[in-house]
Amino acid sequence: MPEIIEIEFHSKYLSDFQLSRLVQASFRKYTVAITAFISDAVIIEDRCLGVFFDQLQEDDAYRTANGGIICTKKIQRAWKEGRFWILDTGEGNYLVGSFKRGGGRRSFLELLRSCERLKSED
Repeated sequence: MPEIIEIEFHSKYLSDFQLSRLVQASFRKYTVAITAFISDAVIIEDRCLGVFFDQLQEDDAYRTANGGIICTKKIQRAWKEGRFWILDTGEGNYLVGSFKRGGGRRSFLELLRSCERLKSED
């Protein structure tokens, strides 16, 4: 049975650290177009959950919904460019600005390890 993970997002306001990471990430050039920047990222069942910024999609009022919660499609590939991780979901490329405290980075490292195990089995 899968482990149950409870996640709480108390506000959409960013800490100084999160803001500085997103600003640093936005100034950099990448090898792919970035669909959105994700802060407080955590990986759950091969998907990334977090707070997104600069998402290209628009809401019903034709505005971008910066600071909303996103759950991406299944992560197909992950790689690092500079200091940031990029996640390819097939529908877009998401840049991880920061991981959720208390397990976000650990969940990502578990995803990377599971992918390495699958590659070695092939």
